[in-house]
Order: sequence, then structure tokens, then C-alpha cells
Amino acid sequence: MTWTVVTSILVFYAILVVVNVPAPFIGLNFESGNMPKLWYQPPGFVIPIVWFLLFTLLGIARYTLVDINQPKLQWWLFGLAFLCATYAYYTLGFAKLTNISPLWFGLIGNIVVILFATFIVYKLYPVSTLAAFLTLPVIIWTVFASLIVIGEMKLEKLL
Repeated sequence: MTWTVVTSILVFYAILVVVNVPAPFIGLNFESGNMPKLWYQPPGFVIPIVWFLLFTLLGIARYTLVDINQPKLQWWLFGLAFLCATYAYYTLGFAKLTNISPLWFGLIGNIVVILFATFIVYKLYPVSTLAAFLTLPVIIWTVFASLIVIGEMKLEKLL
């Protein structure tokens, strides 16, 4: 049983790492400024730590679905993980292709993540309350990240 939980978490870590490894090699790098622009914006090193925690929770949520034999619902969690992991591609990548600020793509992407994660919580709740609650922090963090993006957009006079 313990190995199943660990394996489930490691699968989600693999999604996060494998999807993001090519990003810097194709020129998708986030700014590495030392000081956050907004008073409520965490330092840059906090963001990967939070995402590893969120992917840990998604791995545990997947395990709860394995434990109650719900393989179809597991795929929703994999889809959410993939969507979250591809953030650099749909923000920086699209910005590079279109010369539109990555903040716009970040905001749109965050809204899609929030809606998709909310849908997943809705689907999971009747089957596994625990899996649904373990998915909620993705929504909370993405809402917070959206507030940061909106704040940066205001600073850059995009809104």
C-alpha cells in the first residue's frame, strides 16, 4: 500500500519534471528578478516548491482513486497535472510566437486551470471526498497566482 502511494506521487513528479525539462532548451525562461514586483508576490524560489507540494497532493488524490477502483477519474487528475505542468509553454511559448505579453496567456491559462480543476473537484466529490479536497489547493494557488498576474498587468499598464 505504501509503495502505491509513493509510486503515484512519483508519477506526478515525473509529469512535472519531464514536461518542463525541455522548456529552457527551447528558450522558454521565466525572468529571474530578485525582488518580487508586488507586496504579496512570493519570491521566485517558492513557486516550484509549491508546485511540488501540489503535485504531491494530486498524487495522493490519484492513489485514493486507485484504492477505490476509479480508473476513469484518475485520468482527469493526469490531465490537470499536464495542464499545470505546461504553463511555460502556453505563456512564454505563445508570447514568443505572437509578441503579446505572456501575462495575458498566463491569465487565460490560469482561468482554464481554475475552471478545469473546479470541474474535477465536482466530478471527484461524490466518489472520493478526500480526492476532491486534495485537488482544491490547485484552485486556491491558481487563484492566488492569477491575482499576481493581474497585479503585474496593472503595473505594466496592460489592464
